[in-house]
Amino acid sequence: MRPFEPHKTDRTSIRRTNTLLVAIAFAMLMGAGIASLVLASRAKQNAADVADTIGIRVEFHTIFSLIQDTETGQRGFLLTRDPAYLDPYYSARLEIERKLAALERHLADRPVQLQNVKALHDVARKRIEILDRTIALAGTGDFDGAIAEVANNRGQVLMDEGRSIVERALDGEAAVLVGRERTMANSYTLLSISLIGAIAAALVLATISIRLTRRAFATMASRKEELARLNEELEARVQERTRELEAAREMAEAEAGRAEYERGRVELLLREVTHRVGNNLAMVSSLLRMQQTKLDDEGARSALETARGRIQTIGTAQRRLRLGDDLQSTRADILLDAVVSDLADAGLDDSTITLSSNFDPLVVSSRDATTLAVVLGELVSNAIKHAFEGRDGGTISVSFTMTGGVPVMAVEDDGIGFDETDNPSARRAGLG
Repeated sequence: MRPFEPHKTDRTSIRRTNTLLVAIAFAMLMGAGIASLVLASRAKQNAADVADTIGIRVEFHTIFSLIQDTETGQRGFLLTRDPAYLDPYYSARLEIERKLAALERHLADRPVQLQNVKALHDVARKRIEILDRTIALAGTGDFDGAIAEVANNRGQVLMDEGRSIVERALDGEAAVLVGRERTMANSYTLLSISLIGAIAAALVLATISIRLTRRAFATMASRKEELARLNEELEARVQERTRELEAAREMAEAEAGRAEYERGRVELLLREVTHRVGNNLAMVSSLLRMQQTKLDDEGARSALETARGRIQTIGTAQRRLRLGDDLQSTRADILLDAVVSDLADAGLDDSTITLSSNFDPLVVSSRDATTLAVVLGELVSNAIKHAFEGRDGGTISVSFTMTGGVPVMAVEDDGIGFDETDNPSARRAGLG
C-alpha cells in the first residue's frame, strides 16, 4: 500500500516565497546597479567638470605668466641690449593670443568668466602695444626713450589690472570648483549608499528567506512525522481488515464449494429421476405393445397404440430433458429436436415421408417443455398416420419460433388434408 506523503502545497509555498524574495533582491540589486551606473556617470561628469575648472584656473595663471614673460624679455633686452632676450618675448606673445582665443571659445557659455577673459585680453593687448613701442624705440637706438617709456608706470598699472582680473577669475573658478567638488562628493556618497543599501537589503532578504525556509522545513518535518504515524496506524488497520476479508473470502469459497456440491448432487438426482421416469414410461410403453398384440379388437388395438405413442413421447421428453443452471428451465429447441428425431426413427423407417424442423433457441420451464414435447409428438404422429393416405410420400414441416413476441408451434404438411364436415371423427375429443 502506498503511504501518505506530505502535501506539495508546503513545498510550493516555500518555492514561491523564495522566488519572490530572490526576485525582490534581484530587482533591488538591479535598481542599485542602474543607480550606480547613473551615479557613476554623474560622478564622472562631475570629475570632468572639476578637471575643467582646474584647467581654466591653470590657463588663467599661464596667460598671466606669459604676459609677465613678455615683460621680462623686454626688460632683459633693454638692460643688456642683447636681441636674444626677445625670443621669449615673441614666443610668449604668440602663445598669449592663442590661449586667450581658445579660452574665449571654451567659456562662451559662461558670461561672467567670458567677460573676465575679454578684459584680460584687452589688458594683454594694451600691455603688448607698450612693449612693442619700447622695443621699437630700442631697435632704433633710442634706449633712453625706451627706458623713459618703461618708467612712466603705465605698464605697471596694466599689469596690476591684469592681476586683478586674473584673481577675480580665479576666485570665480574657485567657487565653481568648490560647488563641483561638493556635487562630486555627493555623487560618490549616494553611489556608496545605494550599493551598501542594496547589499544590505539583499542580505536581509536572504536572511528572511533562510529563516522562512527553516521554519517551513521544520513544519514539514513535524507533519511528516505525523503522517508517518498515521500511515502506520492505517497500515495496521488495513492489515487487520485484509485478514478479516481473507477469512470471509475463505468462508465464502467454502460455502460456494458446498453449494456447488449440493447443486451437483441435486442435478444428478434430478437427472436420475428423469431418466428413471423415462425408463419406466418406456417399460409401460413396452407392456402396452405386448398387450396390443394379444387383442383382436381393432378399435382396442388402435386405442392402445395411441396411448403407447403418447407415453413413449413423454418418456423420450423425460430422457432428453436437460435442465439449465437454475434447474427449472431448459432449451426447447434441443428437446423438441430430440423428440422429432425419435419420431422419425420410429415411424419413418421405410417411408418416403420427409420430416424437417426449425426451432428457435427458446428457454422454457421444464414443465412446459414436457407439454410441448407431448403436443408436438401427437401432431407429428397424426400427420404421419393420416396426411398421406393413398400417396407415396410427402413433407412434414415442424417449427417452434418467436413470432411477434409470442412463441408459436406449427406442424404443416403437404398431404391430402381433410374436411371437418365430411369427417365426423375429427370432431371427437382428445388429441388423436
